[in-house]
Amino acid sequence: MQGTPLKNDEPDDSALAAAILAGNSELFAVLVTRHTGRIYGLALRLLGSSEEAEDATQEVFLRAYTHLETFHGSASFATWLYRIALNVCRDQLRRRQVREQTVEFSYVEELWTDERYTVDPERIVLALENRALIEHALGQLPATYRATLLLHEVDGLTLSEIATLMDAPLPTVKSRLQRARMALVTLLDEATHSEQAMQGSQNVAPQHGLPKTQKGA
Repeated sequence: MQGTPLKNDEPDDSALAAAILAGNSELFAVLVTRHTGRIYGLALRLLGSSEEAEDATQEVFLRAYTHLETFHGSASFATWLYRIALNVCRDQLRRRQVREQTVEFSYVEELWTDERYTVDPERIVLALENRALIEHALGQLPATYRATLLLHEVDGLTLSEIATLMDAPLPTVKSRLQRARMALVTLLDEATHSEQAMQGSQNVAPQHGLPKTQKGA
C-alpha cells in the first residue's frame, strides 16, 4: 500500500518519521500533506459523512503523532496509518450503531439457505443507482463487516491485505466478506421493493421482512 508518489529529492516516510522522533516535529506536516487525501477518502467511504470523515482524519493524524514511536518500519508508513484510520472509523461506527439497528446475520443466512428465497436482479440494479439506498444499507452492516466489504470492493485490497490490516485470520475475513455481501444484497432488494411500493409502482407486499438487532456480529 503506497501513499502519494515521491519526487526524487523527497525523503521517504520512514526517514521523515525518524527525523520527527529525533526532534524535528515540524516535519510531521509533510506526512499529513502526503497522506491526507487517502485517509480522508477511506474515512468518507466508511462513514458516509464528510463532516465525520474530516473529524476522523484529524483524529487519525493526532493518534499517529502521539504514537509515532510505535511505527517500527516492519510495514510501510501508509499501511500503519491505514490501520489507525480503520480503528478510528470502526470506533465511530460502533458508537453510531449503539443508537442504530444493525442487520441480523442469522436471519440473512437463513434466507439464503432457503431454496425458495430469491432477490430481484432489476431491483438490485436500481438500488445500485441510488446512493442514498446504498449508504443506508451499508450503515446497517456492523462496522467490521462494512470495512471489510469496502476495502475489498472499493479500495481493491486483497483478502490477505485486509487480514493484515485488521489483525484477523484470513478465513475470518473471507467469512465477513461473504456475509456482508449477502446482507447487502438482501437489504438493497428489500429497500427497493419498499420504495417502489411507497411510490405506488408495485402493489405486492414484500415476502420477507428483514429483522434487525442492536447487536453487531
